[in-house]
Amino acid sequence: MKKQRLGALVLALAMLSSFALVGCKKKSTESSSAQETTGGVPSINEDIGGEQVQYEQRGDNVQLTVEDADNGKVLHCSNRMETWNGINFPCDYFAGNTINIKTKVKSESGDVTVSLQFDTLGSPTYTNLFHISGCKDGFVEGTGSTPIPETATNVIVYIESGDTSDIWLDYMYITVEGDYFDPSNVGEVQLVDTSSYESLKDLYADDFLFGCCVPESLITNDVEEPRKLLLQEFNSFTCENEMKPENILDAQTTLADPAKYNECPALDFSKCKSILDYAKDNGIKMRGHTLVWHSQTPDWFFYEGYDTKGQLASRELMLKRMENYIKGVFEYVNANYPGLFYAFDVANECVDDQYNLRESYWTKTIGDDFLQYAFEYARKYAPADIKLFYNDYNEYYPKKQEKIIEVLKPIAEAGNIDGMGLQSHITISDAPVEKYADALKRYADELGVVIHVTELDVNAPISNPEYEQAIYYQALFEKLLELKKEGYKIESVTIWGLTDAGSWRREQTPVIFNGDLSAKLAFQGVVNAKKGGTIEKPADYVEPPKDSDPFKEDFEDGKFVGGPRSGLSLEVVDTDANGGSKSLFVSGATETWDGYTIDATRFLGKKIKYTFAVKSTADQVAFSADITDLWPHIEEVDTSSHEWVVVSGELDMSTSTWKGNTGTTVVPDDMTALTFYWESFDTTDDFYLDDICIEVIG
Repeated sequence: MKKQRLGALVLALAMLSSFALVGCKKKSTESSSAQETTGGVPSINEDIGGEQVQYEQRGDNVQLTVEDADNGKVLHCSNRMETWNGINFPCDYFAGNTINIKTKVKSESGDVTVSLQFDTLGSPTYTNLFHISGCKDGFVEGTGSTPIPETATNVIVYIESGDTSDIWLDYMYITVEGDYFDPSNVGEVQLVDTSSYESLKDLYADDFLFGCCVPESLITNDVEEPRKLLLQEFNSFTCENEMKPENILDAQTTLADPAKYNECPALDFSKCKSILDYAKDNGIKMRGHTLVWHSQTPDWFFYEGYDTKGQLASRELMLKRMENYIKGVFEYVNANYPGLFYAFDVANECVDDQYNLRESYWTKTIGDDFLQYAFEYARKYAPADIKLFYNDYNEYYPKKQEKIIEVLKPIAEAGNIDGMGLQSHITISDAPVEKYADALKRYADELGVVIHVTELDVNAPISNPEYEQAIYYQALFEKLLELKKEGYKIESVTIWGLTDAGSWRREQTPVIFNGDLSAKLAFQGVVNAKKGGTIEKPADYVEPPKDSDPFKEDFEDGKFVGGPRSGLSLEVVDTDANGGSKSLFVSGATETWDGYTIDATRFLGKKIKYTFAVKSTADQVAFSADITDLWPHIEEVDTSSHEWVVVSGELDMSTSTWKGNTGTTVVPDDMTALTFYWESFDTTDDFYLDDICIEVIG
């Protein structure tokens, strides 16, 4: 199927690609939760305390209690042992529709997340839809919207938070946007025959292991075709989530007897066992991911008596817990799967986006030297045939490289680290291949370690997405092979997801197979890197604009040429406009920097004039430049009137010191790509854009 991802189709086609199951029956739209209908259209109208209950607990130990509060009834969610524990709203009947969500919540943490889960090809996808902040002392309302693939099953909207604090829910309303699509009308769709594909594991057998991340459900569901493709293409697996701390630390057993497990928390490997057994039975090697991480580690692990309402554990106690946890993982691996694992990510993402050692429960309890102890313990207990790695994202940013190397130097000098894991969640404009290669060489040279590419995916760009993505994949693998010939020890490359449909970044369609298992041009690019050949331009290839061409967008044709920054929703609407009848509605942000982004590469080195109109419920919206390490605001617009504001200004990009309305920014001399974006930068509020024009004036 030809996929166009320009304009309003960007998100829809990415999510509605063909990924239904071979031979499956028409799926049921029944849900275990009660379903209200208005004129035949299902909805969720949960005001708490009524006769019809539309929610259920999320997590085996979670307790849901109806209480009096906020001038009515509210639902109190307590005994949350994991951050994902909370409140489920099952809603298979919304598959194939865009839904609007409005809810009102309170939490001791002050921050609640509304998220979406669904299955495709038996693999779960989880997406944070929007955050509700500032809700510690009172109930706060939040809204958002999201499309759901028509072939999705096990669809759940749920409420969670970043720690295990209690949550209170006042109401949850979920309605369908536009005409209702009945997912029970979705027929059977055939998965493609993949038997004729080149085998990447065989093609690259002399170069490095070729891996894929694997969720448990991909192994345990009854659809065989994806597993056949896994075995055909890959000889290395990484558990997608199942070996992260929250899935191994046994909350139920530990918290039931905290005194018994005070220094040595109970462990449970049931969530990863099916993947490990499958790999063992089929001769697949495993990468372990991950032992020490600030995220997806339950907060109770860091408290005295495992009581989050008490005091943080002492340094001495946390060192014992860390050691015993690491020891327990390696003892289990060695006893049950000797020789299966060839590498383990000891620590993950310990340098933050401001290029400091990340503040976390690890630094609060142990101190800044926690990382040295983690590697010391890993070296002490890991089998000799398992190499120990540090793993991080945006690892190709120069300033982040500096801090990572600074942090890892003493660990390398102590002989406790073997490798650097380059996550490689790549946005093409951020990571030209030469820049990526320079980072790889620097880690290898300065730390004396081997290299694994651990979580590779490449966001499809806005213009000519499949073609440009394929060109990048080919160039990247050609560079990896070139570096191998130069003597750099690149031992493993892992693609982070089997298909776009199951990818954590599915909106950006970042991996090498479509949802129906058909091979993308990106797959051909990987093959070409080894065998030779070029990617032909598609018939619908759009020539890039000339440098002198202005960028103009008024949305009157119902389309947009930019894309989402992260996973928010973009929609051309006719309910509000500055000029004409249509504007772009930007909604569903989960981070303050989410927004609408456009390619501005052709304006590099020029002096430009820009105009646009913006309207928001936020007090400020920024027009920003996406520059590695900088992200400067070109304009900070006062939108506190919540009416349309027309903005006009100039930006001189002809030198390395850019002069704009918010001051000057010193930028790298070697920039090869640039995007502009709009964000509500101190909130996640929705906003409208209209009448955008950028033109060269010098």
